[in-house]
Amino acid sequence: MDFLERMGSAVCHQMAERSFIWGAGTMPLCARCTGIYMGVFFALCFFLWKKRLDGNKPFTTKQSMLMLLCIVPMAADGFCSYAGLWESNQFLRILTGSLIGAVVPGLLLLAGNFDPVGENEKPIYESTKESIFLPAFSVAFGLSIWAGLPFQAIGAVLSIAGEVCLWAGVLWLVLKSLFWKNLRMLSLVLAFGVIFIVGGLIS
Repeated sequence: MDFLERMGSAVCHQMAERSFIWGAGTMPLCARCTGIYMGVFFALCFFLWKKRLDGNKPFTTKQSMLMLLCIVPMAADGFCSYAGLWESNQFLRILTGSLIGAVVPGLLLLAGNFDPVGENEKPIYESTKESIFLPAFSVAFGLSIWAGLPFQAIGAVLSIAGEVCLWAGVLWLVLKSLFWKNLRMLSLVLAFGVIFIVGGLIS
C-alpha cells in the first residue's frame, strides 16, 4: 500500500475527495488518473498480446475520429469544471480518464514507429472494432470500481503498472529519437526508477 502510494504521488495530487475508497484509505491515484493509467495498461497488454508493438500504419479516418471522441470528453470536463459551468464528479472523472487512457498507447506507438520514408504497413489497430473495444473495456472496468464492485485492489495495482508503462513509452520516444535504437526495456527500467525516486521526494 505504501509503495503504491509512493509511486502514485509522482504523477497525481492524490486528493482524498477525488479518489476511490480502498480499505481504510484511498486508492493510490485519484479517480481520473486511475482511469487513465488503467486504460494505458489494458491497451498496452492488448498490443503486446497481438504483437503490435512495432505497429506503424496510420489510423483510418474512422479510427482517428473514434480516438478524438475518446480525448474530447476529458478536455471538456476539465475546461467546464475550471470555468464553473459544472462540477465534475467521480463518475465523470473515471469515465473520461478511462477513455483517454485507452487511446494514448496507440498514439505513442504511431509516433515512435512511423517511418516518414517507409511503407508503414504494420497496423496498430487491425479493425475499427478494435479501436472501439479497448476504450469500451477500459470504461467498463473503471465504472465497475465507481459502482462499488470489489476491484479496488486490482485497479490500484494495474493503474500503477500503467503509470510506469506510460512514462516508459514517453522515455522510449525520447531515447529513440536520440539513439534510433529499440530501447523499450531500458525505458521501462528508467521510468520505474524515476517515478520511484520522485514519489519518494514528494511523499
